[in-house]
Amino acid sequence: MKGNLLKYPGRKWSKHESLWNEEGLRPHLPVTELFTPQSFKKMIEQHPVVFLKPDLGMRGQGIVKVSRVKEGECTIQTASKTYKRRGASSAARRLNKLIGGKRYIVQQGIDLIRIKGRPVDFRILLHKTNGKWKFFGIMGKVAAKNRFVTNYARGGKAIRLQEALSKAFGNEKLGDVNWDERLKSLSLQLAEALQKYYPNVTELGLDVAIDADQRIWLLEANTRPQYQLFRHHANRGLYARIASSVRSVRAAKQQR
Repeated sequence: MKGNLLKYPGRKWSKHESLWNEEGLRPHLPVTELFTPQSFKKMIEQHPVVFLKPDLGMRGQGIVKVSRVKEGECTIQTASKTYKRRGASSAARRLNKLIGGKRYIVQQGIDLIRIKGRPVDFRILLHKTNGKWKFFGIMGKVAAKNRFVTNYARGGKAIRLQEALSKAFGNEKLGDVNWDERLKSLSLQLAEALQKYYPNVTELGLDVAIDADQRIWLLEANTRPQYQLFRHHANRGLYARIASSVRSVRAAKQQR
């Protein structure tokens, strides 16, 4: 795979294909296809919500949400506009115009946990040093009012893991599950799997969702992730350690 030679493989589709090869990880991967009018129509018939994402893109730019609101009607939402279309074929034509020939993926929408109606997802940060993946921690992102993306660059607000889960589920429903360990274990599995296909990757920012049934989903794997969220981590010294590690792993990569 060409991605093996890339320092920072960016294509969402290639990373999804790589992880889909790992059968044990498939339960954590939303159904994803390259966008075509045909693939979109199939997906919107199977899922009440789908997201279109640029195959090469970051910080939530260019993401489109499509909802099947009732029989024969779709709502298309961009960062600034909303369109209503009768039928999947009409929605596909509108999406073609919005995308303008760029390569996009279409992905199953996940019913993210919410706080006061705002969706929440989580960023997990890992670096590979001395031949091993190091797990730094987890931070949540709450979407800004009236937005469907949680990205920090798009107005999302930082929230700590336990606070987010307690507000979303209530402590009683959460039970005795150790969410830090559960997410850490999955993130290390994902990191090792990606390493098989992209051996030069030494940084990962995994965007994961937890749905209403407490199932974990991987939304995206970022290979040169931002880490400003971790300024708000309960461990006050963590951000400085992350920044130092980033400098080290990137300097080492430049020397290769």
